[in-house]
Amino acid sequence: MKLAYQWHGRFGWVLAPLLAIQALGGAVLLWLQPLPAPQESPPAVQAWAQAVDQGVAELARRYPTAKIEYVNLPHKADAPVSVRLLASGSNESGWADIDAVRGTAGALQPDSSQVRTFLYGLHERLLLADAGPWVLRAMALAALVLVAMGLLAWWRVRHLPPRTPWRRVHRLVGPVVVLPVAMMLVTGFVLRSPDWARAVLSAGPGQAAAAPGAAAPAASGPQTATLGQALAAAATALPEARPIRIYPPRNGEVRVRMRGDEWHPIGLSNVFVSATDASVRRIVRATEQPLSVRYLNVVYPLHLGWLPGSPGVAAALLVRGLWTLIALALAGLALTGAVQRFRTK
Repeated sequence: MKLAYQWHGRFGWVLAPLLAIQALGGAVLLWLQPLPAPQESPPAVQAWAQAVDQGVAELARRYPTAKIEYVNLPHKADAPVSVRLLASGSNESGWADIDAVRGTAGALQPDSSQVRTFLYGLHERLLLADAGPWVLRAMALAALVLVAMGLLAWWRVRHLPPRTPWRRVHRLVGPVVVLPVAMMLVTGFVLRSPDWARAVLSAGPGQAAAAPGAAAPAASGPQTATLGQALAAAATALPEARPIRIYPPRNGEVRVRMRGDEWHPIGLSNVFVSATDASVRRIVRATEQPLSVRYLNVVYPLHLGWLPGSPGVAAALLVRGLWTLIALALAGLALTGAVQRFRTK
């Protein structure tokens, strides 16, 4: 017990600033997400398909060297279609909106002008490029060890009067939020280690990729089908799901990501459409995905604070408030622990 108490204090303050930054940044990102519509309208697929084709053509003329990473479809009738453009010779990566009714494309909003993009880079990589995920993994593992040592230390001193108000707050908050904080750390570690998670889950018996059914023979020829045509074909092939995102052609196929009744906010179902003639090649439903993909249906929403189904505004606000309290508690534990450590030096 004494050893846990000593090491918890010695190393906790080192992680304190980074944990506080991650917790508070995650809370801000949570509130920057759009709230769900009170009643989700049926997808206006035909209008979206026409708007996507018009807007993408306009963006191609305006930024001829830029490449589309993906196209996000709106969740509400009055929301625009969003196109993610990767950096080109004259423009940096950014977003461009397409009016879902008129099909007109707005100006490119570069990442450097987006507060959300900066916060995402900070939260997901600590602004450290490829080294960021490794640092975050180490932080999560070290923080989980600190949580365990903190519980042992609390059990040892729980009947002793705290010497300072900071210590009193630390002791009161820690045991109450230990499980939610551990959940955030575990899900964050898993999300920052997708290759490891897939490797571990794929090693189990029967976890090979599921066969999606009979696939149409690969068509050869130039890529003449538009993204809008692929969207319309995918929506017809899987009418029980809502189209969420379109990926540009790869290996002769356009992938349309769909969401049915799964928990994941972007969905785990995919329709693959021929880039030559807009025929549906194959459909992979969420239930047909291997465990190495289906785990995201739980881990990602838990970390993000997303409710299953189509949550209303009140439910979404309640969960966001709860997740914000967890983030504030983690930041508070880090800061009060660091203050105690510096005062005892």
